[in-house]
Amino acid sequence: MIPAKTLVAVALGTLWLSGCATSTSPSSMPADAEWLDRASDCCAELADLPLMDLSTRGSQELEFGPMAPVHRFDTGVSAFRALRLPRSSGPLRLELVSAVQRDVRGQPALFAPTLLILDEAGRIRRRHDWQEFTYRPAQGLKGDRLTLSLDVMPSSDADRLVVLTTEAALSAETELLHPARALARARHLAEPAVLNPLAVHRARGEVTLRVHPIGETAGLLAPLMAGGGDEPAPVSPPADAGMAKTADTVPHGQPTPAPLDWRRTIRAALAAGDLDLAMSLAERAELAGETGTRRWLAQQLERR
Repeated sequence: MIPAKTLVAVALGTLWLSGCATSTSPSSMPADAEWLDRASDCCAELADLPLMDLSTRGSQELEFGPMAPVHRFDTGVSAFRALRLPRSSGPLRLELVSAVQRDVRGQPALFAPTLLILDEAGRIRRRHDWQEFTYRPAQGLKGDRLTLSLDVMPSSDADRLVVLTTEAALSAETELLHPARALARARHLAEPAVLNPLAVHRARGEVTLRVHPIGETAGLLAPLMAGGGDEPAPVSPPADAGMAKTADTVPHGQPTPAPLDWRRTIRAALAAGDLDLAMSLAERAELAGETGTRRWLAQQLERR
């Protein structure tokens, strides 16, 4: 039998382990969406949604509640956040995290996101519903959460993203891993007969959006991405400026940074088994003027 003190300690910080399920049974907790019923529709169609700018790297906290714009989507009325994808960034890796929150009574709840990728005309090109998010049990200082990671190449077909929730999500719940079960799994013991808690889905909440240029997130490829591609050309100083420098201050023999070897980079992505990255890099190479890179990649895949 697991000591009670141990279970209490685990409740404060459980280990990372997999295990999740969702339920569509109604929750006994209030929907907390009265403000949503009173809100007016901000826009006539998706193309009119107000946009925020998305940075090429970093983290943004997206808040959903009475202060957020509201729209009647085809999946129901929802608060939303819409962001414009930066065209000059090259391929990006996006990670969305919706953490489980607890009310004053300790009852868990979360915002179950849906992600839309729209083209420049406001048409939906990609949709990732909340069921596609992965449940991550609490680990260390990180609590229970839903996460989604995807790659996107900003273009006319991927011009903006929209984060919202749906009526179907609001009628569902997410099953969390009980701390006692987490401890038992970590120690390869029989799991205790305790019920996993259920997190109701709310119309308000927060989603963390993390963005990185795809080369920076690909550890193996980061050295290959350095010094090539979209770096601006060095600016030559005026002729008379050079006259003011002495022989001790002027560097001699410094090599000019070589352009990025796109095909070598793509080969490294293929060797790492990351096909999505290889395809994104091929697209970026084409945009950088390396015509024929997509055809070359297709040939490489045929030979594998």
